[in-house]
Amino acid sequence: MPDNPNAPPVRCAVVSTSTGSLDELSAQDDLLYILRLNIHMDGLVYADGYDLHPEAFYLWQADNPEGQASTSPPAESVVRDLFKEIIDLGYSEIIVTTLSGRLSGTVDTVRKVAAEMARDIQTYIVDTGTVCIPEGHFALEAVRLLRQGFAAADVAEHLERLKPSAEIVFSVSSLRHLRRLHHLNTTEKFFAGLLDLKPVLRFHDGQFSRAGIGMGRKTEDTLDALADTAAQAAQAKPVRLYGLYGSDLGLYERLAEKLHSKTGITPAAFPISPVIGAHIGADAVGVCWVDEPL
Repeated sequence: MPDNPNAPPVRCAVVSTSTGSLDELSAQDDLLYILRLNIHMDGLVYADGYDLHPEAFYLWQADNPEGQASTSPPAESVVRDLFKEIIDLGYSEIIVTTLSGRLSGTVDTVRKVAAEMARDIQTYIVDTGTVCIPEGHFALEAVRLLRQGFAAADVAEHLERLKPSAEIVFSVSSLRHLRRLHHLNTTEKFFAGLLDLKPVLRFHDGQFSRAGIGMGRKTEDTLDALADTAAQAAQAKPVRLYGLYGSDLGLYERLAEKLHSKTGITPAAFPISPVIGAHIGADAVGVCWVDEPL
């Protein structure tokens, strides 16, 4: 899609849920806003990534190995207040990109508030079907196209077409947190096949599965498998690669070296938000991709 240097001022804002790992970038772009999910720990409720940053959360997990954090969607009042703030700034449209509706009821909350406020602002809602930085990619793509002068409705249609291409492969050293995700396809049979391994897992269209590539009991075997999987995707078609990590940036840097040797690319790394870390554990590391626009 071509640039349009004569594009009119953008009157559409973009809202990404906090699980999209865009906190650092949103502070640099006046079109981009973050809708925060909640994380519940030790009797307190924190706004994901705002008053509980990833570093602090993963330190808590390390200090409380048996502790359990739970998560919840943003309250309707929070969504309503964010929409009102955007309206007051003069925007007439909003594109909202959310984490997969199979992981959270956030998209349903947004739809309800958008329907209530339909007379005040036109809202386009995209359930990305994914999470972490590939989810964030949809918001970044929306900002890019809006700045080029594309209409919000056309941008939303483009994002819908991108959804099938979003994919994550990742690994964790413990399956304890994933075992709680009973509403997904993580059955006991699924976990039994991963016993004593450092598995390479795939997340696509709101579902977990085993990646169809070898895995082993050593961390290096797993990193090699992650890099091989990403290299295969990058060789098959043009994709945008991203890295993701929990508590151990050094582990991702080891993966990044392997990715560079296999693809010539060193993907930028983005932290996994506390809300997602609560469900997969502190030591997750992975790589993800979305189709590059032609």
